[in-house]
Amino acid sequence: MERWSEQASNLVLKITERAPELLLTLLIGYIAIKIIRSVLHGVIRVTRGNQAMKGIILSLIDIVLWTLLIAVLLRSLGLTQISLVLSSGVAFFALALSTGSAALLQDLIAGLFLAQDPDIRIGEYLEFGETKGLVEKLDARKIRLRDEAGNYYIVPNAVFDKAIWKMPKKEEDK
Repeated sequence: MERWSEQASNLVLKITERAPELLLTLLIGYIAIKIIRSVLHGVIRVTRGNQAMKGIILSLIDIVLWTLLIAVLLRSLGLTQISLVLSSGVAFFALALSTGSAALLQDLIAGLFLAQDPDIRIGEYLEFGETKGLVEKLDARKIRLRDEAGNYYIVPNAVFDKAIWKMPKKEEDK
């Protein structure tokens, strides 16, 4: 069994032998990350949304891209086990992110259908479960109702769309 110092010296030897290849991989990876980040930054900049959320998304993309570049460099050095751990960590992160975005996607799709629904308009009075109130706002993710007592209810579109809601009869309908 090799001692730690022998393993470290073997690693240093591999790094020096493969220095040109590693530097080229690092340079190409750096340029690719800058290009991808620039394109995504441009796309995210034109979207409407919270600045903090845009920053979080860009940071997460940076983390994933740099982690993948480090995994490629480690694999080039023959450290495939560490590279696999990093790659699988990114895969689990992407899976968790996609699972969390499922609710967002449901809200967006429900929001599109609710926006097309002729019964849901700003100023309409609706009953939703125990909640009764005027629709004050409907956006891509949520519907906002205000009841007679002034309470403000914010309901995700997917939850609202799946529930039973009713419109009380108007005076002219009676």
